[in-house]
Amino acid sequence: MIDEEGPGDLYPEWLVAENLSEAVWLRLRRFTSSTLCERAIAARAPALASDILKKKGQELAFAVRSALGYWRSEPGSLNAKVLTRYYALLQITIAEQVASPQSTADLKEIQGHTESGHGLWTIAATGTGEDFPFNYKIACRDRGHFYEYCRFRGIDLKPFASKARPDSWDKISADGQARLVSLADLLRRIPELQLLIEEILGTVPLSFHIAYADQNNVERYERMQQHIVKTDEIVFDVPVTTPEKTTYISIHPHGRKLTADFLNGLDLPMKNIRPAVDEATGHPYFVGDFTHPSEKVGWECIETYKSGYTGTSLIVPFWGQIHDPVIIHLMTLYALSIVVRYLPLLWHEIEDGGLDHIRALIEHYISVFDNVLPKLAIERITGRRLIAVMPGSLEGPA
Repeated sequence: MIDEEGPGDLYPEWLVAENLSEAVWLRLRRFTSSTLCERAIAARAPALASDILKKKGQELAFAVRSALGYWRSEPGSLNAKVLTRYYALLQITIAEQVASPQSTADLKEIQGHTESGHGLWTIAATGTGEDFPFNYKIACRDRGHFYEYCRFRGIDLKPFASKARPDSWDKISADGQARLVSLADLLRRIPELQLLIEEILGTVPLSFHIAYADQNNVERYERMQQHIVKTDEIVFDVPVTTPEKTTYISIHPHGRKLTADFLNGLDLPMKNIRPAVDEATGHPYFVGDFTHPSEKVGWECIETYKSGYTGTSLIVPFWGQIHDPVIIHLMTLYALSIVVRYLPLLWHEIEDGGLDHIRALIEHYISVFDNVLPKLAIERITGRRLIAVMPGSLEGPA
């Protein structure tokens, strides 16, 4: 289940520091204190009973200490980094559930889920003509930690889950094969990797940098002129009287392989996506129509993602509705951990052989993960948006 809006959701937490990475890590480390954990949970749910609050605070502090134990071990080898990051993130998802005032899950209940397994499995697709990581598929089970964590997040995986892992690719039905997602497609959905996807994987990303299109200003000006003619009044933003209105969203591609046909074939909230050209720079981009209730601003109705490594981005959903970056990271690291642990020949090819370009991508990904996940973890634990900026930033508090 997902928390209902509470006091902690009404205002952001501001963090101003010269060294943002260090400051964010320190903010996360504060949750190794059970006292501070209790206070953070109480800020979200002031009416929570004191005994429940105390237990949640103790278990949250334990989960965060466990996560940091993996995360801050500073292993030198890439395979050890993959494993420690996966188990660190697993503990963060446990911490998130324990911290939620709306969830009754405690360590005992969550252990019952983890004893059923990770809730994911992987398999190599054969006879498809694809290479790693395109042929390396990830699926979910109908039990285990991943399944229960997604249920906690309000995501129903029943239509996509399996009861067991089959012995081989050819024992999976065509429909079952289509439900699996490749490791390549998970990496393509990580917004911070947009610039690398075409270079390393030779295909387009599945997350896109988006912005407020200039066409909105053009049509606002036209409405203003029409209003002046009709009423002889100057109104800079003429109200829309229809129940719905259209906001134009621009998509700014990284690379040259992205096409309007490809974008229109995806499950994106924008429709009628067409090519456009920036008159000032001559750079090509795309514009799509996003229809939403007139009483709301377009950006209130579309879920976006942004970090210090990428601009405002839209992630293409899979399995019906999944575009949560934490879930995508959990699946990606799980898949990589299986390669590290059980597929020595494949990992040898990644480390030292013909797949060394994938090693470069994984190294970049781990570095990004270490810098974006602490902020996401804090936000999931506190239920508050964290705005971390340098002194003097325009985004900082006055």
